[in-house]
Amino acid sequence: MFVELLEALRCPRPHDESALVVAAGRMVDRHILDGTLGCPVCGAEFQIENGITRFAIPARPTPAQAPDTALGLRIAAFLELTDARGFAILCGAWGAQLDPIQRVADTPLVLMNPPLRYGGEPAAVLLCDALPLAASSARAAALDGDMSASQIASVVQAVRSGGRLIGPASTPLPAGIKEVARDETLWVGEKPGVVRFVELKKSGQ
Repeated sequence: MFVELLEALRCPRPHDESALVVAAGRMVDRHILDGTLGCPVCGAEFQIENGITRFAIPARPTPAQAPDTALGLRIAAFLELTDARGFAILCGAWGAQLDPIQRVADTPLVLMNPPLRYGGEPAAVLLCDALPLAASSARAAALDGDMSASQIASVVQAVRSGGRLIGPASTPLPAGIKEVARDETLWVGEKPGVVRFVELKKSGQ
C-alpha cells in the first residue's frame, strides 16, 4: 500500500467516520508490504500482508482475465487518467488491466477485489465488502459487472464530483451518475458537481 493513500482510508464498521492508523512492518520505498491498520473508534484491526489489505474476504474470487493493451488505453482515456494527480479505482476484473493502463497513464491505481494474478504496481490492493475510502477521495473508477448494489454505492461515494466512472454496457448506470458516452461494451458516466483532487506522489518524486 502506497503510504500517501492512508489519509483516504476509513474504517468500514458502522460508526462515525474514522480515519485509520497504521503500524507498518515491512516497507519498500513508500509502499507498506506488511503491517496492521487500526481504527481508533472501534478498535478493529485490518492486516496488510504482501501488499494486500484485508478488510473482508470476498465471497468468491474474481475470475482471471488476460491483460489487453487496447482495452487499457480505452480505460485510461474514458476515465481521463491524464496525469498523476489523485488516484483511480479499478474494481474486480478491471484489475487485470492494471499493467496496460500504467503503460499509458501515471495516475496511481487502487484495486478492489482484483483477480489473484495481475501485473503492474498498484497504489493499494483492497479486499473488502464495501470500499473503505473517504467520500470524494478518488478521481475516477471502473465498476465491475459482478458487484453488489452496496459495493457500487461505496465506490460511487468515493469518487469526487466531476469524476468519471465506467462500467459494462450490460449493467445500469448507478443512481445520480450522468451518462456521457456508450458503445457496445462500455458506458461512461460522470458524477455531477465541483471538481476536487486528492494528490498522491509516486515514490522518488
